[in-house]
Amino acid sequence: MFPPLLNDDGELTRIRPRAYRWSSLINRLSAGKRARMRYKVTNILLVLLAVPHLAAAQQIAKAVPRIGFIVSSGIASSPQLEEFRSGLHDLGYVEGKNIIIERRHAEGRLDRMSPFVREFVEQRVDVVIGVNNVVIRAAMEATKTIPIVMISSIDPVAAGYVGSFAQPGGNVTGLSSVLRDISAKRIELLKELLPKLSKIGVLWDANGPGPAIALKEYETAARGFKLELHSLELRGLDHDLAEVFRAAKTARVEALVVVANALTDQVGKQIFELTAKYRLPSMTEERRYVDAGGLMSYGANVGDLYRRAATYVDRILKGAKPGDLPMEEANKFELAINHQTAKQLGLGIPPSLQVRVDR
Repeated sequence: MFPPLLNDDGELTRIRPRAYRWSSLINRLSAGKRARMRYKVTNILLVLLAVPHLAAAQQIAKAVPRIGFIVSSGIASSPQLEEFRSGLHDLGYVEGKNIIIERRHAEGRLDRMSPFVREFVEQRVDVVIGVNNVVIRAAMEATKTIPIVMISSIDPVAAGYVGSFAQPGGNVTGLSSVLRDISAKRIELLKELLPKLSKIGVLWDANGPGPAIALKEYETAARGFKLELHSLELRGLDHDLAEVFRAAKTARVEALVVVANALTDQVGKQIFELTAKYRLPSMTEERRYVDAGGLMSYGANVGDLYRRAATYVDRILKGAKPGDLPMEEANKFELAINHQTAKQLGLGIPPSLQVRVDR
């Protein structure tokens, strides 16, 4: 039974069981227990009051744009990434404050790149940087909505990445390091250094889509200079490089062209140790190969391309659609020569090349 109570009209009524039980329980509590209960209730109220602020903080964190960037080599950073960060900094971005770069490290393995791209898509990053042809193709297959800013080493129109330079369309835009007849220009420079050159070898990653296109360009260029070309294929990090160079010696290759990609980046040191051993002058496509011991390089200033890629990211984050942003071409090219390597090979650099060297 519950205690009788009178309502406002003087009629007999009863309190609800739950209210009666709670009031009886509270009355029976000691002063200490009532104080502890008030403390717990106060804490609960404080948590409830903090929830809106926590939600607001999470929204702010989500608002910081995230950029997916794959470092091809095994090092913690790369010259390309540092140039990209420099470009962002010049535009007012501070990593960790108003922009986040989601890094992944492929360690020279092409098979790691597609899974990293899918991870970026699952995380819904704001932009994916297409650092090479494997990443570009994987990103285009994985998403039609997340913007892709690429730095392409092949013709992006011929490769099917964009509709045209002026109107890329879709979710892809960026820069191309392609210069018409640049492969022929590299062989021309080799001929200028080695006037009696008759046979060249092209060292390329047979598993990479970009190098396969580059090989065809070198074959066309070699025919134009009446040179015999010998294809030297690499297939993964476990490939026996020494065997490749023994094959080059057997074929009487007189100079080597190294096609740039993630794999040749990773094994660059070994490549140029072997070019020194077999006394093979080398032409490479990017300056960093000269830093690793290669003889000569001619190509786009890659650092400039990555700094300019930051401008594309900035415009996209401010609302521009990637398909409406015209593609741009490389406008800075450089010739680099490693004079120490030339000395080791017993080669003199002609004055006509010396005056054009950017380094």
